[in-house]
Amino acid sequence: MLNIVENYMQLKKNMGTLINKSGYKNAFLAEQIGMPAPTFSVKKQRGNWTENEMKQILAIIQNEKLEDFFFLEVMRAESDEPRHPIADLKKEMGW
Repeated sequence: MLNIVENYMQLKKNMGTLINKSGYKNAFLAEQIGMPAPTFSVKKQRGNWTENEMKQILAIIQNEKLEDFFFLEVMRAESDEPRHPIADLKKEMGW
C-alpha cells in the first residue's frame, strides 16, 4: 500500500516534466481541461494539481513513451531503497 502512495506522490511531482515531454502546449492542455492558461502554468510550476486535474491531463497526454519515462523515474527514485533477496523472505516466512 505504501508503494501506491509513493508512486502517486512521484507522479504528482513529475506532472510538469511529463507535460513537457508530451509535446503538448500549456495553452492547449489548459483549454482542454477548462482552466485559464495562467492558472495552468502556475500549477505546473508548483505541482499542486488536484487528482481530477491530473486524471484529465493524463487522459490527453498518456502514451507508451510517457509511461516508460515515468516508470524509469519511479525506478530511479526507488534505487536508493534497500533490496532483499527472495531467499531471505522465504526464510522469514517459513516457506
